[in-house]
Order: sequence, then C-alpha cells, then structure tokens
Amino acid sequence: MRTLKALGPALVVSIAFSWWLVNMLGAGWVFAIGSSSLIGLSIFAVIRSRPTQGDWLADEAWRAAAPDLPPVSDRRSLEQAQEAIPGPEKKAGTRARSRRDEATQGVVQ
Repeated sequence: MRTLKALGPALVVSIAFSWWLVNMLGAGWVFAIGSSSLIGLSIFAVIRSRPTQGDWLADEAWRAAAPDLPPVSDRRSLEQAQEAIPGPEKKAGTRARSRRDEATQGVVQ
C-alpha cells in the first residue's frame, strides 16, 4: 500500500515535469524523460522511506522494553554525552613548528 501511495505523486510530478521540459523549454524527449524519471524516482524514494504507524509502534515498544537505553535516533542526548567527554586543552602561545625547530629543540645555543 505504501508503494502505491508513493507511486502516484512520483508519476504525476515526472509526467508534468517532462511535459514542461518539452513544451515550454523545447527540450528533446530523451532528455525530458531521463530527467523527469530521476526526479520521479527521488520523490518515490522520499515518500516510500517515511516512517509508518508500525515503525512508531516498534519504537515505542523498544523504549518500553529498554527504558535505560537512549534511542539511536535521539541526537540531542548523544551530542550532550559527547560534550561531557573532556578533551585536550590548547595551551596559550602554541604554534605549528617547522622541522628545523624540532631538530634543534634539545640543542642549547
């Protein structure tokens, strides 16, 4: 059923775009059919990949079964967890060193 719901808008948009390319812009039929097919396929993929009611129910079942685990799709909690990880501190006055500086670093002049 989801496939039919996605196929309708994809066909309508691709046929309309193909007609527009040929009649308004004077494009060739090969170019018009090829480009409108790509647009129709992308619309089909976007509509087909939307979550359904079953996907939402499965997510709720997962949250009920494992309440202590954050959901994978919860980006906010994952980003906050990364903020808590301490990283290296940058020292004031540091700069990139050349190979010559590294070679003479231990030599006192």
